[in-house]
Amino acid sequence: MNSLGTLIERIERQRKTLEVYADDDAISAELGRQFETRNVDVVHRSLGSLDDSGFVIVRSADGEFRGALGIDQFRAILSPQIHPPWELADADYDRAELFDFLENTLFTTYDRRQMVATAREIEERAWRVGSGRLYTGFQRAAALAAQTAVYERLGSHGSLAVAVFLNDAWNRAALDGMTVVSKPGSELGEFWFVAFDGGDTEMESCALLAEERRDGEFYGFWTYDPSMVDELVTYLETTYDVS
Repeated sequence: MNSLGTLIERIERQRKTLEVYADDDAISAELGRQFETRNVDVVHRSLGSLDDSGFVIVRSADGEFRGALGIDQFRAILSPQIHPPWELADADYDRAELFDFLENTLFTTYDRRQMVATAREIEERAWRVGSGRLYTGFQRAAALAAQTAVYERLGSHGSLAVAVFLNDAWNRAALDGMTVVSKPGSELGEFWFVAFDGGDTEMESCALLAEERRDGEFYGFWTYDPSMVDELVTYLETTYDVS
């Protein structure tokens, strides 16, 4: 791995198909807009006589069934609600099941609200475990400033080691419980990421990585693959001054 973009390129080579069974064309169109890429085909199929609100099936490149999920659960992506990490457990739907379903699936046009909602899934896991390393790339100081209350609370929780990464300088008050890494003119201005190494439990590790290819639009993926998360964390520690 020689850049943050390396992992996105790797995911691009893993083809998938999302079969959207719904009579609401708007839902299919929106899922297609957000997930159809060079490696993900989004196919709309009619429900026919089924008395159902709809569902999505994911298949691998060879057509193997990988899972199915109800359309209703996709509201966590289509119309996300933003909660602090410590409140997600009280949500009235199982977000974890949705994010597990779409693991390693490229999204193409996430806006900042959707990115924050997705990042919360990883931050919630770090909060719940209460130990390990949580590394977050905010791109710009202004973005971190909007989340300082959340991150200072994360940084003071349990034995979490929190580091935040910026493409510009942090000229505001020192932040409690975290390390601020700044490298102007670097790739940090192009990528939004959140990586949690799982603490003492490898299977709790997870990461989100996305590139801002147009202003306010992000292209990337999330993963629960411990080896991929470790690769990202190691890259950050060897490339930037995390201390």
